[in-house]
Amino acid sequence: MVRFTLRQCAYFRAVAEHGGIAQAARILNISQPSVAQAIEKLEHMTGLMLFDRHHARGLSLTLQGRMFLKHVEGLLQQAEQVEREAAALAAERAGEIRLGVFWTLSPFYAAGLIRSFHTILPGIVVRHQEMSLVSLADTLRDGTIDFALTYERGAELSDMALIELAAPKPMVVLAADHPLAARESVNLHDLADEPYVLLDGPGSRSYFVELLAEGGITPQISYVSTSMEAVRSAVASGFGFTLLVMQPPSNLTYDRREIRALRIENDIRPLRIVLASRDGMHRGPITRRFTDHAISYFAALGEGGR
Repeated sequence: MVRFTLRQCAYFRAVAEHGGIAQAARILNISQPSVAQAIEKLEHMTGLMLFDRHHARGLSLTLQGRMFLKHVEGLLQQAEQVEREAAALAAERAGEIRLGVFWTLSPFYAAGLIRSFHTILPGIVVRHQEMSLVSLADTLRDGTIDFALTYERGAELSDMALIELAAPKPMVVLAADHPLAARESVNLHDLADEPYVLLDGPGSRSYFVELLAEGGITPQISYVSTSMEAVRSAVASGFGFTLLVMQPPSNLTYDRREIRALRIENDIRPLRIVLASRDGMHRGPITRRFTDHAISYFAALGEGGR
């Protein structure tokens, strides 16, 4: 346990720099006995002889004192840095936000959201990690992350504070040579007898299956994958149609086949993208700034957040 104080070290440095107790006391604007007592205690606690005493010429550093001064200067510089950083934290100019992102949303939003926030508040570090819907909910509850960028469906979030960022509607994805691919929109009933390619992600399966069921459609599932790009490739290869909420801007799949994304004419409910957090998390200045920025960022992307 360190017994000497930063104050004693600061007094020692002042005496060393100005050559005497009286001079240091004047610079520090404190009494001479306070400085003298601090030096005596510092020497006693360290076991060092820091100064040679000269009645006519004041004090001069000993060899031990010169070596110790180097360590004291480093210690005081670190203490001053800690003080500056603490002040920045108190003024909400520095800090850290732990953000979890659902992995299918990450390539569309995470980098842009984090980068644009850093431009506004460069002292705030946003550390993000990609997770499944269920993992996002669990880590929010145990405090491992502060926010989750996720869908409202697919995991239990009823005990969380949810802020809607976007409400994109799904689109029908067809192979480019499909008879309906030249249209701008399609009615789901026109595809009722066609095979379906299923994106089997947590939350995605139930959302799309329920959406089709609400329209009285129960298609035969011809291909299943947890990968969005694998689903797109299967559609392009003729396995059937699919529904996707997030759609990459390119109509080319990884195997260089073409697909088309069509608007759905039926009245269907969107899949909300939300910023989830534990209740009360939005009350701090840093978290409020991040929340407000996320809302503005998605609003700037336009309808549906795309």
